[in-house]
Amino acid sequence: MRRLAMGFIPLTDAAVLIAAAERGFAMAEGIEIELHKEVSWANIRDKVNVGLLDGAHMLGPLAIASSLGLGHVRVPLVVPFALNLNGSAVTIDKHVYAAMAEVGEDLATALGAAQALGKVVRQRKAEGRDPLTFASVYAFSTHTYLLRHFLTGGGIDPDRDVRFVVVPPPFMAESLRGGLIHGFSVGSPWNSVAVDADVGRIAVLGAEIFGWVPEKVLGVHARFANAEPELLHRLVRALYAAARWCEDPANHDDLARLLSEPRHLNLPADVLKRTLDGRLHSAPGGRLRAHPDYLVLNRDGANRPERDHALWMYAQIVAAGQGEFAADAAREAMGVYRPDIFDAAVGPVAVKHPEPDCVATQFGAVFDARAFLGDGS
Repeated sequence: MRRLAMGFIPLTDAAVLIAAAERGFAMAEGIEIELHKEVSWANIRDKVNVGLLDGAHMLGPLAIASSLGLGHVRVPLVVPFALNLNGSAVTIDKHVYAAMAEVGEDLATALGAAQALGKVVRQRKAEGRDPLTFASVYAFSTHTYLLRHFLTGGGIDPDRDVRFVVVPPPFMAESLRGGLIHGFSVGSPWNSVAVDADVGRIAVLGAEIFGWVPEKVLGVHARFANAEPELLHRLVRALYAAARWCEDPANHDDLARLLSEPRHLNLPADVLKRTLDGRLHSAPGGRLRAHPDYLVLNRDGANRPERDHALWMYAQIVAAGQGEFAADAAREAMGVYRPDIFDAAVGPVAVKHPEPDCVATQFGAVFDARAFLGDGS
């Protein structure tokens, strides 16, 4: 039995890794997964980089940025498995949200919420008030890019009209309560935690902005992938079996209880069950904000690491001013995602892949991978 140390952040989308470790899927492949709960994505990055962790639940853009040497030392990482698609939301301070409700936009739609927030931001600026502060979980994250896209949809310049800060997921709700931030983009269940604490309101689900956005992945150091390919194949197979189990609604009660344990997320099982089912309260005791694709853990080929997704993330890095476009860097970013490893371990799977926009952008500028590469070359 081979033991592997795997890190995770307490988020619902760590479900596949946790289930693989705790429900026998890894054992079936001759692997014992030793789970390590970490507090921040920087911790995850550094421990994988120096070998304290064999792999981890990881942000897709973090793996790309690390491999390109953006924001930190250059460390080559490999993504052989996607743990989920979607699963995030944007939550707004309840007082700011109340102001949004007064400006005449339809808050039930993603674009309406974005436009309402834009009006509030411009009104505050006209009154000479300080700009609003928004948090994401890490600079290189789909949460950052989702939030930027949402703000842009409301006519807000993310680099001039508001402030951006980084807050680890477990501290989002308390940062909102303390007035340190006015809104945040984070994965579940921390949006629901803020709602249940009556400090925030869910303004929009991530799936209402990008319908099929890449999120968390299994990230491993390239030296591990190169040195032990057969072991990595077994790990991928274990995760894929766990993902199929997690996706089945019949297992969500059990999965929610598992995730709720203190050693995992340490949150009420009913909150976690709602996020697994994609049915979130947007306000305390209020209506549900639901979406069938809110959190996708396995179906439609969600676990295959698609290179177009890696290219999309690289494009967001460039658009956010976190790096300058280079064709070689774009190809290197695509190479971080390894569908060949997934295919060798699991075999062919049917993949839902919107064309030409690989993430199915719901409003605003649509991303076309081929046009991006063509224009950048």
